[in-house]
Amino acid sequence: MPRLTLNRTIIIFLVAVFAAFAVLLFAVGPALTIEKVRNLTLEQDGYDVHISWDEMDCDAYDLVIMCEDERTSLVLNENHYTIPDIKFDKTYRVAVDARLDTGSVAKGAKAEITTEKLKQTVKLNIKEYSGFKGDTFRVEAKGVGDITFASANRKSASVNKNGVVKLRAPGQAKIEVTASGDSFYQEKTRTVTVNVYPNELEQPVGLQVKNVSDTRCKLTWSQTDLAKHYQLFKQNAHTQEFVRFRNIDTEDLSVEITRDTGKYAIMALADVQGKTVTSPLSEAVKVEGTTEKATSYSSAKNIMTLNSSNLDLFREIHGDGGTNVPQSISLKDDCYVVSYVNHAGSAGKLISYRRSDGECEAIDPCSDMGHANGATYNPNTNKFYVVKTHKSIRTASCSTYNGTSKKLAGIFSLPRVTSGIAYDESNDKYYLSKGNEIYVCTSDFKVEKFIHKFIRYNHAQDIGAYNGIVFVCTWVSGNTSYIDLYRASDGAYLGSYDVSIGEVESCIIDDGYLVILMNTVGSSNDRIYVTKERIAVK
Repeated sequence: MPRLTLNRTIIIFLVAVFAAFAVLLFAVGPALTIEKVRNLTLEQDGYDVHISWDEMDCDAYDLVIMCEDERTSLVLNENHYTIPDIKFDKTYRVAVDARLDTGSVAKGAKAEITTEKLKQTVKLNIKEYSGFKGDTFRVEAKGVGDITFASANRKSASVNKNGVVKLRAPGQAKIEVTASGDSFYQEKTRTVTVNVYPNELEQPVGLQVKNVSDTRCKLTWSQTDLAKHYQLFKQNAHTQEFVRFRNIDTEDLSVEITRDTGKYAIMALADVQGKTVTSPLSEAVKVEGTTEKATSYSSAKNIMTLNSSNLDLFREIHGDGGTNVPQSISLKDDCYVVSYVNHAGSAGKLISYRRSDGECEAIDPCSDMGHANGATYNPNTNKFYVVKTHKSIRTASCSTYNGTSKKLAGIFSLPRVTSGIAYDESNDKYYLSKGNEIYVCTSDFKVEKFIHKFIRYNHAQDIGAYNGIVFVCTWVSGNTSYIDLYRASDGAYLGSYDVSIGEVESCIIDDGYLVILMNTVGSSNDRIYVTKERIAVK
């Protein structure tokens, strides 16, 4: 047979076979489609494992469950099943087959799941604690299994096996509380945040002084951690102790003050957890006072008018006409001490009134007081200093009285005839006043400088002193009086308080409050008044 005829015959045969196969496939097509189990899913729900898969058109499902050496075979009519009371931390393997209506078996599916212990809840009595170094508190916990405690920052806070936490150093720590769990429940850890604050702030650093002018200077320093405000202290020239000089209520890191010779230091303060925390004083800096002479002033300015609206009556005190007259007031410990005299100077008394309730605590007869127009108390010497000058009584002598017994301690001569005297504890200086002059003196009464007062009336009453400021009491006439303020360092006149309710005899400053001894004109009844608010003294 020729080669061409043979090839044609083979091709025709192959086409015929393919056509026959196609006709057969078309006739029985659905019977040859491959069925299989789809979307087999295993989910743990507490103590159970739920098994599910897509529903199929079949007679039954064959389910096989295997865990370790255990095997369970089930025939089901539904496409889901729940394994109850499972074992934890075990792997469950599941296989599902479907029996088809045709008698064949669909392609099965397999899946597995590793079970987990149940999550537990640990209850704590506290979530966060803020306190100070040295404080202790206890963490109480409830959970499944053993409870253990650990600190993530032992430097700031430590904890013992009983949950007692001790605060050790400023900072923050996390106390880790762990319940170990059991065969059913997982381990669980919770934390307690501990904030540790210092009992004392860091010492302020960087204190420097810069002169602004011949009479003013500025102190500056660096920020102290946690500090919200500061206080300025000045060294007492006599005791060498630092005494609070001024509150600095803002967060400013500078303050401008008068150039009054002395050493100054800064303290930082913070309000933490309802507690005021302070720092040690900074290293002190020295301020050099002005070397210029005090300046004269000739114009008045009113700071405030003092009357019944801004003065509280501390108490009424009664003199006896011309034989027993209150003249000057001093401050000693818890008492306002008033000097009572007669005009002849042959008798006198120091009468103490308690600051707390105004009650009379002691009446001490004294001799050689003179008129006692001016008086002051020095806590460093524990003595009262009383001057005698008044109008026709002109003398430079000063009587001193023991601060405890009130007995005459001695009489000495002052460098000037004086009607007013005050001791300033902030700089260990005495101020003397007579007529239109104020004398600034050392602790041994040597005159350093004098200040020309603003002249209202030649007759001067007593004076007071506070933080380098001289308070000069002047009675003009009737109910018209003034308290004029002068800065001792440079003689600057700072302004006046207009007192419109009587004759001002004397005044003192008590913790920033102005205390006034007032004579009621035309009466032997004197009074002690105290300002309702602290006065601004700078």
